[in-house]
Amino acid sequence: MKYAITTKGMGCPHCIKRVTKAMTELGAEIGKVELNDIVVTTDRSEAELREAIEKLGFEVLSVKAE
Repeated sequence: MKYAITTKGMGCPHCIKRVTKAMTELGAEIGKVELNDIVVTTDRSEAELREAIEKLGFEVLSVKAE
């Protein structure tokens, strides 16, 4: 499933690296990780993606399946 995720709080390249690492650890294929915009393809659930991002201290505003 492909997901477009909108977050709040990602303000620097270090934030992008942290989120990219977390998504990779979940086995997600990265389509895009930019400030507050993430696109991944994964078999993981929306809840798992949301939890991984929120554990890093970022707010998840929306997760949309594409």
